[in-house]
Amino acid sequence: MAVLAVVLLAVAWVGWQVWQVNRDLNNAADDAANLQAALVDGDDVAAGEALNRLRTASAAAANRTGGTTWGILTHVPKYGDDARGVQLVSDVLRDLSADGIEPLTETARDLDGLLPSNGQISIEALKRLRAPVEAGRVAFEAADERLASLNPSSYDQRLRDKYRELAHRVADARQILDTADHALAVMPSMLGDDTPRNYLLVFQNNAEIRATGGLPGAVSLVHTEKGAVKLTKQVAANTFGRTPQPVLPLTPAEMDIYGKELGTFFVDANFTPDFERTADLMRARWEQVHPERLDGVISIDPVALSYILKATGPVTVGDVALTSDNAVDQLLHQVYLRYQDPKDQDAWFREVARAVFDKVSTGAESPQDLIHALAQGSNEHRLYVHSFEPADQDSLAGTEVAGELVTDPEAPPQVGVYLNDATGAKMSYYLRYDVQVDATYCKDAVQGLTGKMRLLSDAPDDAASLPAYITGAGAYGTEPGSQLVLIRLYGPVGGALSGIQFNAKPISTETVDQDGRPVATVVASLKPHFTVDLTWRMTTGQGQTGNVAVTTTPSVVAGAASSSAASACS
Repeated sequence: MAVLAVVLLAVAWVGWQVWQVNRDLNNAADDAANLQAALVDGDDVAAGEALNRLRTASAAAANRTGGTTWGILTHVPKYGDDARGVQLVSDVLRDLSADGIEPLTETARDLDGLLPSNGQISIEALKRLRAPVEAGRVAFEAADERLASLNPSSYDQRLRDKYRELAHRVADARQILDTADHALAVMPSMLGDDTPRNYLLVFQNNAEIRATGGLPGAVSLVHTEKGAVKLTKQVAANTFGRTPQPVLPLTPAEMDIYGKELGTFFVDANFTPDFERTADLMRARWEQVHPERLDGVISIDPVALSYILKATGPVTVGDVALTSDNAVDQLLHQVYLRYQDPKDQDAWFREVARAVFDKVSTGAESPQDLIHALAQGSNEHRLYVHSFEPADQDSLAGTEVAGELVTDPEAPPQVGVYLNDATGAKMSYYLRYDVQVDATYCKDAVQGLTGKMRLLSDAPDDAASLPAYITGAGAYGTEPGSQLVLIRLYGPVGGALSGIQFNAKPISTETVDQDGRPVATVVASLKPHFTVDLTWRMTTGQGQTGNVAVTTTPSVVAGAASSSAASACS
């Protein structure tokens, strides 16, 4: 009886501990939600109270799961994995509330200083925010890596869902803080703190798809000086015309993959997915035509613009009110139905660029919303920034906005699936596609990959009757209403590409080596409602055993086209 009593007491004690940890973690989740709401509302008192409760609840959970009782639970068959997961979550929340969240809450009241006011951004406010944002980034980076170190697939379903939700939120916060940290590192100098700067602001038109998003359309010159930001010149990208020879020497691989148009026509400079190369080509052509020396190139697409309009509110251009809901449709389709003359279209695009620039220059109601919009655009590869100043570019390198083509054999494996329109029209507005890559085996530190892409034309049955500027009117050999798409498959550095099939039929394609990466081009012709399937096999380079980044051209559809594949070597 005495032994039974001891066992019952032990079970009761364990149950009590589990109940208390569950309570503490639920309280921490509620406190985190209340803290976020208070920060959004600008309620410093409520934010301070919520942070104190969060720190107390997460510390209590961490203390209980760090004790002897919980340590024993981590070794119990069937339940040990769950106990270790709860233990890690408790530790992560405790550390984040102290090292990551607390310094960020102190900056929340200063975020208004980041907003432009009458075309001016406070450089001193940017500098003050750098230290706390960097501290938050480091803390969330550590939390993200710790949460990724455990696999929750064996957990109880409720715990598994909660664990994955937390891991997703922490990963998102890490990305946003990483973007903010890098931005704060370069913004003072890019805003002309030491010397005036000129940047080319390029709006990509996804209705005519290019590797980095879309055909360069409206182009503006932005001048910065001591935090003042001015839009000083606007031109249409097609006014640059073609040059007899490339503006910069092209490599043999670039000539084989893209042809000399990459360097002879400004609007084809982003045939390549390497935004650094695109920026170089654009600068060279700009400086052939215009007197201003460029210090960098910034690119954005209408989907990212719609995210920004959600933060700033709508703008009115002529009789059209552009909102976050209709911006993509208005900018990528309705404009071509409303204006038949390309000159009228270009004039309207310039008005839009000016109106949006002026709107952003006056700020947004919520700096958090504007920061989130910019982070979302960069994470989806819709916002690119390249600086020709080495110190600034060093800070941008490796970030989403840099748009770099991975050529380092020591880097994690990257697969690229990039699209370029060959219709010479605006039919990509109807292009829908999905890319999936899986790692299927790992042998001798080399991963085997399989890839699949499905493309669909969502054009109406009577697409041939659309205006000629949308269909191309057959000018480049594509039947009106159809579209021709060039798909570039980039294998990992040092890897191989094979087994390409188009609608389940093997096809023969030439593979070109670009800086150590195998590249193949596949041509897809799509009639309205027509679907094609493309499949392939790849291998990674030697020693590339990490998760596989799958970088895909962003489309007119909101959301990320890029993805990742779990390593087969884990």
